[in-house]
Amino acid sequence: MKLFLYITRLVCVCTLFFFLLSFTIKSEEQLTKNINQINIEHQNKFIDKSKIFEIYKSNINSKKDINLIETKINNHPQIKDAQVYIQHNGDIDINLKERIPLVRVFDKNSSYYLDTDCKPMQLSPQYTTSNLIVNGDIVFFNENEICNLYLEIKSNSFLESLVSQIYLQKQNIILITRFKDLEINIGNLDYLDVKLDNLLAFYEKIIKFKGWNYYTYVNLKYHDQIICTKK
Repeated sequence: MKLFLYITRLVCVCTLFFFLLSFTIKSEEQLTKNINQINIEHQNKFIDKSKIFEIYKSNINSKKDINLIETKINNHPQIKDAQVYIQHNGDIDINLKERIPLVRVFDKNSSYYLDTDCKPMQLSPQYTTSNLIVNGDIVFFNENEICNLYLEIKSNSFLESLVSQIYLQKQNIILITRFKDLEINIGNLDYLDVKLDNLLAFYEKIIKFKGWNYYTYVNLKYHDQIICTKK
């Protein structure tokens, strides 16, 4: 009788052990299934699917937690948002939004982008995009001021095509144009919309007839006047 009870208990323990083992294996298999798809919105080539797969594979076996995988991907400097989903069969779907750079900032020995949320975004070793360059005395300006200046320029197709670089000085912001030896001084950021309207009026009334090569320097520092320097 005792032997029978012992054998019965042993069988129950073994059965329970194998049940738990099979459940664990099944759970691990669900978390190590293949990625079904990776969708990248607004892809700028800063990051590709192979990098996302690498992040996923390097963490899934050790963490066993999809939320942590999602966090790891979101921590990538070129990712704005990532959502990781498990399908009913255990396969993985990953939806990503890349950060989009507005301008490229050169600050002394460092360089970075400001993205569409006006937040610093580090460069990617994988890809470089062509953006308006901002340099000079960056310390006197915050990110929002730089982004707002850029957006004012970008809002007008003519100004966007004219300006290739912004050189920041505390009271003398220089717009460097695509024309050789022609610079435009807008002073500080006060009355910015008026100054840019003056520049457009200057183009319509004078530059259309004389051409950009007639001047080397246009001073819009004072919002109620335009001072030009001839070649």
